[in-house]
Amino acid sequence: MKECLSNKDKEIHCCTTYQIMNKIVHILAKYSYEKLMKIAIFPGSFDPITIGHIDLIERTIPLFDKVIISIGQNSQKKYLFTLKQRQKWLNKIAAKHKTVEVDTYKGLTVNFAKKKKAKYLIRGLRNASDFDYEKTISQLNNIIGEGLETIFFIAQPGYSHISSTIVREIIKGKGDVSSFVPDLIYKDIKSKYYK
Repeated sequence: MKECLSNKDKEIHCCTTYQIMNKIVHILAKYSYEKLMKIAIFPGSFDPITIGHIDLIERTIPLFDKVIISIGQNSQKKYLFTLKQRQKWLNKIAAKHKTVEVDTYKGLTVNFAKKKKAKYLIRGLRNASDFDYEKTISQLNNIIGEGLETIFFIAQPGYSHISSTIVREIIKGKGDVSSFVPDLIYKDIKSKYYK
């Protein structure tokens, strides 16, 4: 009888040890994967999101394990669309892609990148003046962000003339922006601004 109990105890002990070891392996594997993950943030105000932004997001997805569309909040800036509205639009767009998520942040982009363990920052370039501005910012981000790399995407020729600033002005003047923004956004804009 004692021998049977002893064997049973050994089985329980072995089973428990195996489960513990298995858990440790899974935790270590997850930790290693997260450390090796290529995470990129795509910061902006997205006021509103344009088809140029969508193009950048879609071109970024194959290159990274995770892309975080990051809405920066600046108390000094006046927005046409509320943060809630912009988040809603971006969440609908992100829902189509498993590796894309949406988040908001205040303060320096480099601090947000650290918090999210992102080593890459995505920026779009439409023209030479964009490059001059973004080059300086990327160099500063690299120093402050301890190696944060900025990846530049040249705008496709069909989108290089589109900017959120111009689209906002057209909306304010009740002009047609259907060629510049995704359909789902245009429907919302039309119902609110084109009455």
